[in-house]
Amino acid sequence: MDSVGAILKAAREEKNLPVNQVSSDTHILPGYVQAIEENRFQDLPGEAYCTGFIGSLARYYGLDSRHLVAMFKGIPEEEKSAPAQKTKAPVVMTEKKNITPLVLILVFLVVMGIAVWFIFSGRKVQESAAEPVAQEEQKTNVYVMNEVLFERSFTENDIVQVQLGDTSSEIVCKAVGASVVLGTEGGNVVLSPGQEKLLDLNGDSRNDVKVTLKDVNPEARTAIIRIDRAIEAPVPPPLPSIAIAPKPESVIMHDKGSVTVLASPVKRNFAMEVNFSGPCMFRYQADSSKSAEKYYKAGEQVRLEVTDEVKVWLSNAGNARILIADAEISLGNKGDVTSEKIGWEETADKSFNLSIVSTH
Repeated sequence: MDSVGAILKAAREEKNLPVNQVSSDTHILPGYVQAIEENRFQDLPGEAYCTGFIGSLARYYGLDSRHLVAMFKGIPEEEKSAPAQKTKAPVVMTEKKNITPLVLILVFLVVMGIAVWFIFSGRKVQESAAEPVAQEEQKTNVYVMNEVLFERSFTENDIVQVQLGDTSSEIVCKAVGASVVLGTEGGNVVLSPGQEKLLDLNGDSRNDVKVTLKDVNPEARTAIIRIDRAIEAPVPPPLPSIAIAPKPESVIMHDKGSVTVLASPVKRNFAMEVNFSGPCMFRYQADSSKSAEKYYKAGEQVRLEVTDEVKVWLSNAGNARILIADAEISLGNKGDVTSEKIGWEETADKSFNLSIVSTH
């Protein structure tokens, strides 16, 4: 005899339905659909959920949901079709009598009993199939993480209490959509599918857990999140402040060669502002992003946040002034076409200079 999982899998494959479509239509996570088809019921939240999911999938495929639910619960076939055995009343033969009315009454009572049993058993199956889904959509769950690794499906407002020695900290699943928002004592954390982040939960400058968004179902508003606290990575200390290198003059007329603008013991983000005093075609590529190009007029401005380096191309360069920290930089005269790279360069003493290097 085929198992419950085999019957449901055969029905899905016969209709050429992918698991993701079944999950979207029934609001059952893809992992749960596969677990049921492989008879891995221990991977589901509990027996009530198993019963509800099996009933929902059976009705979705057009199968007999009561029959499959009974198979899952292990109810024998004879018990499903005849809930109560007929018992013959002892007959004392004292004298010949017409027992036909008595037989008809007994038959009528048995038929009525069977009808009542089917009505109430069908109602219970429907209630058991619907109840877990309602609980899954409305109930806020609180989980306690004592183990090193914790992974499960979350809905909005679910809470995980992470034990940290004698204390605990909470991670709240605040919102589930295309991405997931987690709330901690230190603020909110946004995760995209497949992304992982380190979190310092108790503010001791040490990362306590690594959270990974394994999968997300925006329609069902559920997300599979993995929490791993097998880490002991310290939070990096604040970066030292940037020191401004001496400038040769307030406006650097840069033609060819290299000019240092800033000096710092470490590389860090820097802001660059470009102001236009007349018509100028300006193109730039910051770090690894795509290049952008636009024709600018007098009075317009561009502001960039750069991590490592930015490449710039200017036509009519005299109409553009670049401001980095307190250094105001001119890359050419009116009518000039220039191209430069502005970025960090490591020095012999392992510090860094932010330099402008001509590339034309």
